[in-house]
Amino acid sequence: MVWNSLENAVADEFASLDSDGKLRFMKQAETKKAYTGESARILDKMKEDPILHTIEDHPEELYGNYVSTIKCDKCGTERWYTQTTLRSAMYIREMQKHFDLDRVKWLTDFGPGYGGFVRVWNILYPHTDFYQLVDLPRLRQISEYYLRKYDIKTKTHVTLEQHKNPDHHGDKSLFVATHSLNECGLDVRVEVEKILPNYDYIYIVYNRMIEQINNIVYFEQLGEKLQETHNVHMYFEESTSKWRLVAIK
Repeated sequence: MVWNSLENAVADEFASLDSDGKLRFMKQAETKKAYTGESARILDKMKEDPILHTIEDHPEELYGNYVSTIKCDKCGTERWYTQTTLRSAMYIREMQKHFDLDRVKWLTDFGPGYGGFVRVWNILYPHTDFYQLVDLPRLRQISEYYLRKYDIKTKTHVTLEQHKNPDHHGDKSLFVATHSLNECGLDVRVEVEKILPNYDYIYIVYNRMIEQINNIVYFEQLGEKLQETHNVHMYFEESTSKWRLVAIK
């Protein structure tokens, strides 16, 4: 699958860099746009949302022109947003419609990239006690490096084999997989399916196809399986042109 071939190339590049090189690498990773046009559509949808006032990116930490800006009419300054930050804000707004996010104490981010979603979540929901970032073995170092800059209570960077089921003592747990599970092979998906029933809330973003796998069919089948333990909602979101699977225990 996609990341089977990319993991070693990305990890080798990152590991070979000195501290200045790692900084440049992270700036490029933060500002990279995977889908042209998507940021503009999300920004148009979210630009009046007050959630953006608290989660802006800092321009001195960014690289290149792959960012979106909003000019503040009251102060005359611009606020900066990467595609990941805009996506994260929109995802969280969507989750608020389905989940009681104030009760989430355990968050598992499957395929966290460089860790941008966890940064945004931690600003908005600092009461979350535990973050579990599940990634490929050699890519964990990237989110570990990025998130060191932020005051996050407890986090662990693990592989799927090291995944721990939620232990949240009566509060809620959340499993998030955005543009990640849909890029995995079926062997990985089978293992993820085993852990999903342990979560109170599940939020997955996926596209139509990946290589030879029809994701529409796959996730419809996954939704049917999850109905044994959860109430499941599935829908298409226009600004990202992606589908959602939302499940609530």
